[in-house]
Amino acid sequence: MHDRTLSRADLHVHSKYSDRPSEWFLRRIGAPECFVEPQEIYRRMRDRGMDFASISDHNCIDGALEIAELPGTFLSAEVTTYFPEDGCKIHCLAIGITEAQFRAIQELRENVYELQAYFVDQKVISAVAHPLFRVNDRLSIDDLEKLLLLFKRFELINGTRDGRSRALAAAILENLTPELIDRIADRHGIEPTGPEPWKKHFVGGSDDHSGVYGAAAHTVTPYAEDVDEFLAHLRRGDHRPAGASGGSLVLGHGLYHIAYSFYKARFLGDGGGRPSILQALFERLLSAPGASAKPQPLTFGQRLAGVATGFVKARKLRKRNQLERVFLEEISELFVEEDRRDVASTPADDRRTFRIACRVGHVLGYSILRKFERYVCEGRLKDSLQKLAALAPVALSLAPYLAAFSSQHKDEPFLQALADHFPAASHLKQASDRKAWITDTFCEFNGVCRTIKTLAGVARKTGKPLTVITCLDQIPPDPIDVKAFRPVGTFPLPEYEVHELSFPPFLDVIEYIERNQFNELIISTPGPLGLTALAAAKLLGIRTTGIYHTDFPMIARCLTDDPAVEQLTWKYMQWFYDSVDWVVAPSEYYRRHLVRHGFDPARLSVLVRGVDRERFNPTKRDEAFWDRYGLARGFKFLYVGRVSADKQVELVLTSFQKLAEQGREASLAIVGDGPSLEELRRRHQDPRIAFTGFLDGEELATAVASADVLVFPSTTDTFGNAVLEAQASGLPAIVSNRGGPQEIVTTHGSGVVVDVAEPGAVAQAMDRLLGDSDLRGDMRRRALRNAAGRGWEQVLDELWNHEDHGARSAPIVDYSQATLQPDPGEIAADVA
Repeated sequence: MHDRTLSRADLHVHSKYSDRPSEWFLRRIGAPECFVEPQEIYRRMRDRGMDFASISDHNCIDGALEIAELPGTFLSAEVTTYFPEDGCKIHCLAIGITEAQFRAIQELRENVYELQAYFVDQKVISAVAHPLFRVNDRLSIDDLEKLLLLFKRFELINGTRDGRSRALAAAILENLTPELIDRIADRHGIEPTGPEPWKKHFVGGSDDHSGVYGAAAHTVTPYAEDVDEFLAHLRRGDHRPAGASGGSLVLGHGLYHIAYSFYKARFLGDGGGRPSILQALFERLLSAPGASAKPQPLTFGQRLAGVATGFVKARKLRKRNQLERVFLEEISELFVEEDRRDVASTPADDRRTFRIACRVGHVLGYSILRKFERYVCEGRLKDSLQKLAALAPVALSLAPYLAAFSSQHKDEPFLQALADHFPAASHLKQASDRKAWITDTFCEFNGVCRTIKTLAGVARKTGKPLTVITCLDQIPPDPIDVKAFRPVGTFPLPEYEVHELSFPPFLDVIEYIERNQFNELIISTPGPLGLTALAAAKLLGIRTTGIYHTDFPMIARCLTDDPAVEQLTWKYMQWFYDSVDWVVAPSEYYRRHLVRHGFDPARLSVLVRGVDRERFNPTKRDEAFWDRYGLARGFKFLYVGRVSADKQVELVLTSFQKLAEQGREASLAIVGDGPSLEELRRRHQDPRIAFTGFLDGEELATAVASADVLVFPSTTDTFGNAVLEAQASGLPAIVSNRGGPQEIVTTHGSGVVVDVAEPGAVAQAMDRLLGDSDLRGDMRRRALRNAAGRGWEQVLDELWNHEDHGARSAPIVDYSQATLQPDPGEIAADVA
């Protein structure tokens, strides 16, 4: 039942006379800003409970004039005006005006000062529309302060714009004081408008261009018998905004409607002509399933399947290319499935439209990628590009939402600057204190996964809001906050087929990041999900930190033995990490390594890893542990990590066999899984060597503590978690002079650094430690001391607050002078 104590009107709505679009998507396809007829707007306003109606087209009253004879209407316009000193564009609502006033406004609108003076002189009801939206990206804090002096009325609720700007505007506008207004007036030399200029009045409007969201936001006054009384309430400031702010899904949905209206007007005319797959796509996205009560023998999806099948059959003799068939068949299959899901659903809404658009874009995007990959591998690059071009319609499911995300968040730096400038809004500088950690890898047994899981666990324990975002079909239970997106599909990593990359549902990921208002994205992997996170950060204005976990260029070199592949990988890594705000390297060696390869040293810092000393410690030692693997009791060398060519596991095995050939009494345990495991196990069948496969948890901790020396000659590890875990268990380590592990042992002389490229160097180091129990004992004590200062809580604190500290680097060490063993005098002094 209508409330007779209040009156309502949407003061900001557009008709087909708003024909110059501001959104890049509409400009790109050549569409006007709106297609809705004025009479249709009037009908919808009254159906949706609005007592009065007006149309506020851009610098035009033709739409308002078309409905001027209908009951409860008045003339309005959204006027574009400018600050003459900097060209900043402002949109002002001029409400309840006459035709003569509109003509005068058009003559004055190039100068906001002259326009505002006219409003005051003529007692025109005016309001600054979407006051924090930078229409032409020139709005500054000075400009906003001038608006605070010039205008009394502001649009606080805009049915298209995101609620973040509404919250900031409310914090600023509702907390003005006489003292603050006086300071602003003195600073700009402008006399404030009207009595009590610190008291502002607020309106609401849908800002709808699509015909879908009219009246979603509106303005409420006390009950008015007629238009004159309603406008009198507005003129006195006796009004308030009502309804809801918009968002990216609202804007994206609206853009779909405008694009479809343009498509129908431009290509379908009066409805004749052959059915189009684009028409079917638009209609499916924008229809209201289940809304009709009439029996329908075929669902929309079934009819669309028939259209697509007809297309395929009709073109079969003309050899329709395979990607076009994929496009049509996938669209048909998807929409048939959507019909099944929507049998009893409500009319079309934002999330349903978004879900269908995502489904179409993701699946077809994955099809494109797989086909493109195949053609490139076949050397048919030109053909592959032509095939991709045939699928251009897929962009229709993506571009409106990408445009919406970008439009809603393009002003984030400005909003943060406003929060710094106005104390009343300082608490809103960040949308939240939540961070997301993005990783393409989560369940594998590697340093990246272990670091992420450990730090996420510490975050939960210490109350830091951290969510890990990954892409997996299923995720094992973990005591951390994880959001796992189901991959659209997977494809093998070239030259490393044992690992697969997931193709993420990228629009879903971006929307999730936006909805959860993360203030920072920590990106661990430069794979498909990392790229998606990078795109999300750019679209949403979120700070990014890239962690350089893995030396992919060196791995590529090891796997392919091709310098060109290594250089290509470097180019990609440089591009990716140049795109983030901050880069974190796990060691000083790699910080310097990245600088040598063109990374900006001003955006690089070092963040070493930690170790769980409750899990890894000497008390876990069990002399009988290795019995189950058939190894004799006695001295044990140990390797822990992925069993692959880039880890130099073969070098560990051949070095150990040299010792065995010399009659040295020892055993070797290879702990880990990987692509080389079965081949190495077949080639090194020796009772003194055990391949355990994957170990984790207490079993891994016991294995490490039950050995004597870790041999870890990898040249691609950026840090070396396994080395620090071994040190926490009391093991000295033999490591390469290339990579991050050398810093762990060099810092406290707790191991041996060797040049793995020198023949026999690793075997010589193993022999030295095997035969010198005193040296091992000293190194053992140093290893324990080294690990004691590496807590994960400290690591998380540094990562969490790194933007407050600036770049930090460990002391620079010249590793070219590393020797087989530390100076005994240094050891004695340190131990003492």
